[in-house]
Amino acid sequence: MGWNSYDCYSYAVNETEVQQNADFMAKDLKKLGWEYVVIDYVWSCPRLAPDFALNQDKAFKPRLNMDAYGRLLPDPDRFPSSAGGKGFGPLAESLHKRGLKFGIHLMRGIPRQAVAEKTQVLGTQFTAADAYTQIQPCGWLNHMWGLDMSKPAAQAYLDSIFKLYAGWGVDFVKVDDLSNPYSGTEVEGYRLAIQNCRRPIVLSLSPGPTPLDQGTHVSQYANMWRLLGDLWDTWGQLDSAFRPISDWTPFRGSGHWPDPDMLPLGRLRKYGPGTGPANTDARLTKDEARTMMTLWCVAKCPLMFGGNLPETDPYTLSLITNPEVLKVNQKSVNNHALANGKEPLWVADTIDPKLKILAVFNRTDDPLTIPVRLSDLGIGECNVRDLWLRKDLGAKVDVLPALVPAHGAMLYQLYIVKEVQTTEAVLPTTNLTGDSYEAESSDNTLGGAARIEDDVPGGKCSGGKLVRFIGTKPENFLRFNRVIVDKDGEYIVAIVYMSGSHRDMYVSVNGEAPTKVSFASTGGWDGRYLDSQEVKVHLKQGANTIQFGNPSDWGVDVDRVVVRPAS
Repeated sequence: MGWNSYDCYSYAVNETEVQQNADFMAKDLKKLGWEYVVIDYVWSCPRLAPDFALNQDKAFKPRLNMDAYGRLLPDPDRFPSSAGGKGFGPLAESLHKRGLKFGIHLMRGIPRQAVAEKTQVLGTQFTAADAYTQIQPCGWLNHMWGLDMSKPAAQAYLDSIFKLYAGWGVDFVKVDDLSNPYSGTEVEGYRLAIQNCRRPIVLSLSPGPTPLDQGTHVSQYANMWRLLGDLWDTWGQLDSAFRPISDWTPFRGSGHWPDPDMLPLGRLRKYGPGTGPANTDARLTKDEARTMMTLWCVAKCPLMFGGNLPETDPYTLSLITNPEVLKVNQKSVNNHALANGKEPLWVADTIDPKLKILAVFNRTDDPLTIPVRLSDLGIGECNVRDLWLRKDLGAKVDVLPALVPAHGAMLYQLYIVKEVQTTEAVLPTTNLTGDSYEAESSDNTLGGAARIEDDVPGGKCSGGKLVRFIGTKPENFLRFNRVIVDKDGEYIVAIVYMSGSHRDMYVSVNGEAPTKVSFASTGGWDGRYLDSQEVKVHLKQGANTIQFGNPSDWGVDVDRVVVRPAS
């Protein structure tokens, strides 16, 4: 739990601003568990006009502050206490005196200007030129070359910088450009350097998405790793976080936490970056902000606040200071999604076997009453407490009717009065019963730009293929031409799809007026992120057509449809 400077100050944060946020944390948040103060992004670079960390030119301008051993140092104009070679030591000491912890951001690798100048690697005969590689450099900031971990000089360089950080009193290091693409040997090198410096330092990897198939490796070597790209204050991005957070559940545990990114709440973008209106409060509605905090807490995600703490509005402050909600983040166990889809349910246990945690989410655009069958949690009767309102709601039997606003969430503590045999929740799934029709079938018609593509290796598309580029124009459609049923009647069509964002499509049966169907984000654009959405339609005996499209916006990618009688 802590604060990171990037969402509010981009690369341009200075020592006074860090101290102001630390003062606020020490006074108002520390007692609730907030403790890390992290300086993000290019602290060795002078502040430039405009406020953006420019790439270096061929003469390595703007010049990064660096010692004789190629180790980056804070810019003394922005961080005056670092002057005279003291680095971040004085700043870290001031935070430690207030009971806080101190963190910094690093770009992966070794400075290009150190390689060009062949600076010596501390304690060795190597130079920086003996450690680097030009393979797979960072695509969005050119300050660093990568490290070739097959060369002894590479590990020696990492050991040297962590020796410096340990001397400063650093408690947390966020290494950027390391999770995507994933560099396993470098991740191991950073972990070894932390061990060699003999100071406990949290290792956080960025940005995402970290490949899910690296879950075992990354959870062994890192403490935090990003499972999303940069997250900002829009519902579309928050909506896309549900599925990846759920998918990373097997790799969540003590000391190693999947990280969906900082909380973009409160006052953002005082100095950039250009991801929305400058120097304003987050664009999320109150319900959406509460949904974010609920999901991060019930999924035990790291809580790194992104806004400028001294300017935090009262509502946002109430979200990050609710002790009962924060306790879910810090103390609950066995956290997992009971249901995904448009109405996700998350559950967790506590150290008291009589107490369970239930989070109910509504990802749709309309308020919903979501009936939670308590027997799916092994509960027959329970006393319910609303953790956001910090209010007891009384006893509930059989079903808990949760009234959830659009894009909203409820977080409950359930005190078990009577246990029952646990029933099996009816969950959205891609293991569907009924008659299956592949989107790529030669029986179908693909209009305009819609086309068949191969699924990614390891994807779960049933035929190894899917149909993409449906929508934005009336002519870009997918039509199933031979959906055959035995008799007239009502049928459920389950659309197996993937989408990295919330999208709509229009479904037309046998050429009749189309019906709008909303599809929640599955969290990604390949067959590792499949989900299903159901729609009830009337089909006639024999062959039917079902067409999908959107005349003005992109739709989702379709794997197949599965048809069954509505009864």
